[in-house]
Amino acid sequence: MNGYIIKNSKIHGKGLFANKNFKKDELIFKVDLSKLPKIKSKNKLSEEQKFHIDYAGRGKYVLATHPYVYINHSCDPNVLIKHETISKSKFYAMKDIKKGEQLTYDYGGNAMDQIDKELWTIKCLCGAKICRGTLSTCFLKQPIEIQKRYYKYLPQSIKRKYKDKFKGVREQN
Repeated sequence: MNGYIIKNSKIHGKGLFANKNFKKDELIFKVDLSKLPKIKSKNKLSEEQKFHIDYAGRGKYVLATHPYVYINHSCDPNVLIKHETISKSKFYAMKDIKKGEQLTYDYGGNAMDQIDKELWTIKCLCGAKICRGTLSTCFLKQPIEIQKRYYKYLPQSIKRKYKDKFKGVREQN
């Protein structure tokens, strides 16, 4: 039995929900985008598919097919992503998660192709008490406390490439 199911979400469209209880720090699943074929043209994709494009490193975008694509954003997430590489990640429970609870992560701490550039900014709909109001996927435009929270989970390649831009964050970790 999978530990998650896809169903309608109050946050946005469909969401991924726990199908069992997860303890804090428990591995929920692993994702490896490196084995998926590169997208040659976004024009041939449906609107739904375009929403599930993910960056797999080295300029490669893929159509992600893993159920993780249904995890919605929250400014107060219950899932933490630890990136081994840009394309390989492990998803852990940040706190105890009860069966039926929606799985969420902070998009602003995890967009590997948008560390220093902003591809989009939208009004946040997460509904968390600590909602930032705006959802930006640019890591370096996140509040410093968000950068500090997620920096240690970024892949080493990103830390090396942007080391000068991470100086203030790095010194805190």
